[in-house]
Amino acid sequence: MYLKMLYGRIRHVKEEGRIVVVHTKNRLRRLYFQRSLFARFLKYLQPGNYIVVELKKDIPKQSTVHTVRRLVQTTPRGSYVAFSQRNLREETRRFVNGLSHKLFLDFEMSMHPYHADKNFVQEIIQVGYVLTDDAEHVLETFESFIRPSRHKEITKRTKKFLNIDQSTVEGGMTFPEFYDRFQNLLLQYKPAIIVWGKNDSLALKDAYRIHNLKPLWKASRFVNLLKLHKNYFNLKDDLGLLSAYRYYGYERENQRHNALEDAKMTKKIFEGFKTLINRENPPRTLKKPKR
Repeated sequence: MYLKMLYGRIRHVKEEGRIVVVHTKNRLRRLYFQRSLFARFLKYLQPGNYIVVELKKDIPKQSTVHTVRRLVQTTPRGSYVAFSQRNLREETRRFVNGLSHKLFLDFEMSMHPYHADKNFVQEIIQVGYVLTDDAEHVLETFESFIRPSRHKEITKRTKKFLNIDQSTVEGGMTFPEFYDRFQNLLLQYKPAIIVWGKNDSLALKDAYRIHNLKPLWKASRFVNLLKLHKNYFNLKDDLGLLSAYRYYGYERENQRHNALEDAKMTKKIFEGFKTLINRENPPRTLKKPKR
């Protein structure tokens, strides 16, 4: 893809159409932002600020922004860099390298029935995690099914999607039993909890509420590995766990949606990401794997 660099001073911002008018080289340019990119940088898109972007394509009187490279905030006291892609990448590298104990965590959830049921409540029914130290040595691996409490009989959709039956979850532990184990682990190791996306942290939040248990947020430190990828590589869309796994050279035809397997895949992705961002000249984009 051919990208053209543009530098200029912001003159107008039209939120309704996500248009930013920039003064550059004695002319005004209209820059169109995709929704996610506009939302991410809106607080910096103010008249008077300077912006450096890469343009994806040109159409008459308007250009589409592919990447925001730099934003300079102007104040009465002077100017300062509010955002820099280079700084973000360096901060990401330092953050990842500074992580000590890590808990790669994944949950599988019960699923709604095929018919509409406004009273249905999703619950965690499987947990898998891998605990490592700062040198990526595995200290503990754990997986278990968890018996649902609101809807004890899992739905046909859940059975089909996860390839399990009712006896599978009935042989699992209760969520309060997992809670005690999870709390002890957090207090002992104080790990960064590495997850892919935000669904796992949201599921945990719901589980605390369902079981009237005190949230462990003070002991929890979630790191969204998907978000790190999106910010580092300027991805406009979410990247699936399986796709990310393949990006780092691992072979797998499909995803079984098993909590421990997904936790192990997250660990492999993290290791690949850490290796990549510590290269002397890390790539700015992820190359799609050869299939």
